Amino acid sequence: MYRNSGKQHDKPLLWGAPGSLWTGRTRAYFIKKGIDYQEIFPSHARFMTEIVPLVGYFAIPVTELEDGTLIQDGTDTMVHMEQRFPERPMIPSSPVQQGVAWLIEFFGCDLFFIPAMHYRWNFPEQQDFLDAEFARSISPSKDPQEQKAAVAPIREFFAGFPASMGVNENTIPAIEASHIECLEILNQHFLHHPYLLGGHPSLADFGLIGPLFAHLGRDPVPASLMKNIAPHVYRWTERMFEVNLKDGEFMDDDYEFPPDDALPETLIPFIEYLFRDCGPQVQGMLDTFNDWVACEPERLAGSLVQTDPTAPPGAHPQLGNFDFELRGVALHSQAFSNVVHHFQRVVDVIDALDENGKAAFNSLLEHTGGASLMSTKLTRRIKTENYCFMLE
Repeated sequence: MYRNSGKQHDKPLLWGAPGSLWTGRTRAYFIKKGIDYQEIFPSHARFMTEIVPLVGYFAIPVTELEDGTLIQDGTDTMVHMEQRFPERPMIPSSPVQQGVAWLIEFFGCDLFFIPAMHYRWNFPEQQDFLDAEFARSISPSKDPQEQKAAVAPIREFFAGFPASMGVNENTIPAIEASHIECLEILNQHFLHHPYLLGGHPSLADFGLIGPLFAHLGRDPVPASLMKNIAPHVYRWTERMFEVNLKDGEFMDDDYEFPPDDALPETLIPFIEYLFRDCGPQVQGMLDTFNDWVACEPERLAGSLVQTDPTAPPGAHPQLGNFDFELRGVALHSQAFSNVVHHFQRVVDVIDALDENGKAAFNSLLEHTGGASLMSTKLTRRIKTENYCFMLE
């Protein structure tokens, strides 16, 4: 399943960068799990000469284990480390908390991409900051002109990316209104709790920290927005990268998940928000995948899950475009195989719950508006092999 660099290390290496959405998830996990690691930027010569050829495409983060094993997906990294280091578990064992942790991890990793792209690339006043961030990440040079030349293709690529995700003058008001409500809901929650499930970090926090740190909590324009309207959310983004298990503000809180499989009451509005504002986008991607399967049902197991089978594989293979609505506004966006695969993983976790646990979780779905989405069936299963998404 994974390739190996053939190198030995005294600690895991995290190939990533501060401005990378998904690197933040893995970095926060390592810190809160108490795993000693070393982060290295892709500007290091080894990344392009050794790591990228083994993975098959440029993507960060990549975790290189002590024995040289390369894990590209951040969720796979966390699952591997949870099995290897079962102490201080970051996945709750009780059914509702476990299901919610996986659910929010999924939404956080994959469904905040639209506001993240908008707030990163549609504000020219933060361009110098972004240029510096990408230069330090990809260019080994310290010469300003050489750095500028290295960053230019990235800026050109991303200049049109928000539009491909459905971000335009007609949709921006809905996108921004949705993001602001999200911050307001989370701000109320983090006023009372240090983490999403209560006193202990979980997969939910690591999934959500990706977009709410790198793009929406660190880039100058959205960071200023977060600080001003959601200061408790901003404090959470700081807390997620601190080694302390307890936060100074919550010293009298138990450092554990709530007893009796309970959820904080302040978390329920956020779950409702996810299904209401992000659920239609998920549904559109799942329907696009099922339509793709139906167009050629005889595809063999092992076929790449992407619209162009001759295109090189990547971390986010495209399945085509689809339409969905956000707050009554139509968006025309892209569907990605990795999102469908991530959804499949969440459904597998829920399906594995015992009958009582499944009933309790389904009751939560009914209450929060997620029953229809989470009952969606995929007509074929997806597997990952050598960092590619394939049909089973």
